[in-house]
Amino acid sequence: MSGLRVSIGDILADQREVAAARLGASAEDMRIARASGFDPQDVMTIRQITAARAVLLIFRCPNLAARSLHGLLPAKTAVTTAKSGSSGAVTGARGLLMVSDYDIMSCWRQDGAGLRNIPITAAAPGAKFGAWLPEARDLVRELNRGLVTKIQHGAQDDWLDADRNRGVKAEDLYLAFRLGVPVLQEGPAALERFYKQDRLFWPYLPNGRHCGRTA
Repeated sequence: MSGLRVSIGDILADQREVAAARLGASAEDMRIARASGFDPQDVMTIRQITAARAVLLIFRCPNLAARSLHGLLPAKTAVTTAKSGSSGAVTGARGLLMVSDYDIMSCWRQDGAGLRNIPITAAAPGAKFGAWLPEARDLVRELNRGLVTKIQHGAQDDWLDADRNRGVKAEDLYLAFRLGVPVLQEGPAALERFYKQDRLFWPYLPNGRHCGRTA
């Protein structure tokens, strides 16, 4: 009978797929969600917006277990330093439970034959907090209007504080949306190759630390 056991997480994740399908999510959106820990509705939303805006948007994926918690818990906030456990949830201030969020790595817009970086960060270089430039602000606002789990902070590549930037780690999984086409990248080495095939600046050193500068 052990093969028939279904976890609460599986049931909740299935319910999220049903809800996403009613809104138009495709079978491919479901597959990407299962492999990445994203909500399937959010895969659909990001796919549609990056296609419409001709944008390449790259994320570090949440914990895979987070897939069952999107829509039930709010996204982990920018000021929460605790890490999500195997459940995909994290406990923040005052005991508030939050789901592992989507971390943008970088954003690029199709510009002629190449790609132009859209910094998603405070206008003051290296600052963690502060007003964003309009292009980044408008894109993230549009995304958050449709996302179940909202984007909470700027892009990691654009945060130039090498001492506090978490860098890249061997266990990381990444999801890139290239003008509407989702592509999974397993680990920093795969992501670095993905950057370099389009001649995008790769800001991480061989030890995984951020180099503290832009191209």
